[in-house]
Amino acid sequence: MSLEVEHIDTIDAVNRNQWNNVVEQSGLGCVFHRYEWLRAVEEGLGREPRHVLVSKKGNPIAALPNFVTALGPVAQLKSIEPGYGGPIAMTDEERSLELLLDGVADRCDGRILFNQLRTYDQGYVRYHNALRERGYDVAVRSCRFALDLTRGWDAILEGMHSERRRGIRRGRETDFEVVEEPVTAAVLSTFYDDYARVMDRVGMEAFPYSFLAELERLEDRITIFSLRVDGSRRGMYLYISDDEQATFQHLYTAVTEDHFEYHAPELLHEHAIMWAIDREYETYELRGSTPDFRNGVFSFKEYFGARPIPLLLWERGRPAPALPALNLGRTVWRRFRASRDDE
Repeated sequence: MSLEVEHIDTIDAVNRNQWNNVVEQSGLGCVFHRYEWLRAVEEGLGREPRHVLVSKKGNPIAALPNFVTALGPVAQLKSIEPGYGGPIAMTDEERSLELLLDGVADRCDGRILFNQLRTYDQGYVRYHNALRERGYDVAVRSCRFALDLTRGWDAILEGMHSERRRGIRRGRETDFEVVEEPVTAAVLSTFYDDYARVMDRVGMEAFPYSFLAELERLEDRITIFSLRVDGSRRGMYLYISDDEQATFQHLYTAVTEDHFEYHAPELLHEHAIMWAIDREYETYELRGSTPDFRNGVFSFKEYFGARPIPLLLWERGRPAPALPALNLGRTVWRRFRASRDDE
């Protein structure tokens, strides 16, 4: 039975239930492959979709979501950012992968000179040789931090660095509560104000509010916790439930420096970890960092006892010399930023 390939220029063009069925039935699918997340990226960030879909007898069986990302005068096709992507297939895996990668090659036209696969599940290593045969190079530029929730809270607490345990103890000395907030426009707006301040403090660009507003559509997958001290909010965390990977992921932070005296990071993480254990999630995800033990974010997350896991990233240039040029550009940019930081 022959397979059919479609180029999808908006997620609205596909059947939501059929698309999500592919995500749920494929072993590598995650929440960021889902219809709702892709719609949030498309609508909230205004990113141009160039998805590839494979069907059998009219039913979708494999997919590779992609968005166009500008790189100065040229562009890159990413699967995907924000979030993680990569090809997923529920059946006919080998042929589906071939068709998906052929489809991506067709979608890299004009000023789109690069294709990047940002994967979450290390199981994607199964495709390594197939990707190398098509000119992809693998790299590790970031890592994620995972806590094994099946050990239970007591073992997790014992495995934390003494500094984290001390922060939890001191935070508990105040009269506090952690509240699960409703995912409404009003709460998201309040969250966004402090989130933007956090991103400004760490020198990173915040996503526009329009993107967070779109997350309201994922209400059943989004959880927001706030720390309350004396009735006032003293920091908030936003989470996404990755049921496909049995993971509860810390997504975005709205804990500013003036919340540190209340030990907001420790108390919010403590509550969220126990919340996820109660709901039988297998993994608690502290999200990513530069893979460098000297980095402050790396150390902070590692101190929770979380295990750093490399995030595998595959890239291909079009034509072949394009990828070395991209890497050279990245090196020059990093050196430029470093020189500015030293001034």
